[in-house]
Amino acid sequence: MKATKLTIGFREWSKLADFVETINEEDEMVAYQIDNTTALLVAAGECGLAWIEAQAAQWFEDYYTTIVK
Repeated sequence: MKATKLTIGFREWSKLADFVETINEEDEMVAYQIDNTTALLVAAGECGLAWIEAQAAQWFEDYYTTIVK
């Protein structure tokens, strides 16, 4: 299991809930919204985490990720 914390810019907070829902629709991936600008994203492996990173790049202009585990 690989986990990362996603933090987005405040101006894009309204997109985060939909992003989390999109991630949760995928098999072997879980997303949890911590607050208006932060989410915890978990995938089964490196490929899943790379897919999540690619999705974040499409959804958000101002974001960064921090590897948790």
